[in-house]
Amino acid sequence: MIAGRFDERPVYKISPKDSNKFVLLCDGTEVPFVSVVEIFDVGGQTPPNEHAEAFEYFYVLHGEGVATVGDTSMPISQGAYFIVSPGEMHQVRNTGETRLYVLTTMIPDEKFSALIKSGPLVSLDDEDLKVLSAAR
Repeated sequence: MIAGRFDERPVYKISPKDSNKFVLLCDGTEVPFVSVVEIFDVGGQTPPNEHAEAFEYFYVLHGEGVATVGDTSMPISQGAYFIVSPGEMHQVRNTGETRLYVLTTMIPDEKFSALIKSGPLVSLDDEDLKVLSAAR
C-alpha cells in the first residue's frame, strides 16, 4: 500500500519562474500514473499542452478558474471535475481572486513526474496548509 499525507510529500515548481507548484502525492516510480495537487497562484496557468497516451483527470478542491479543452472552455470551481483524453489540447487558468487548488491525476505517467521532479523543491505556505487541511 502507498499512503501518506499531503504535508509529508515533496513540493516542486517545474521552473523557478513558474507561478504553479505541485504537491507530488505519488509518481511514476511508485505506480504507473502520477497524482498531484497543483496550486495555481492568482493569474497562474498551465501552458496549452496535450498528451500522446495519457488521460488526465482534474478535480477542483478550492478556487475558481477556466478549463479549456480543444475549442471548449468552461468555468471551474470547488467540486468541478473534467477529464482530458489523449491528444486533446488543454489548459487550466486561475481567474479567481485566490489561489486555485486542483487534484490532478495523469494515467499513464508519460514522464510527467520526472518533469516535475526536475524542477526546484519549494514549500507550502500557511495559506496552502489551511486550504488543503480543510479539503480533506
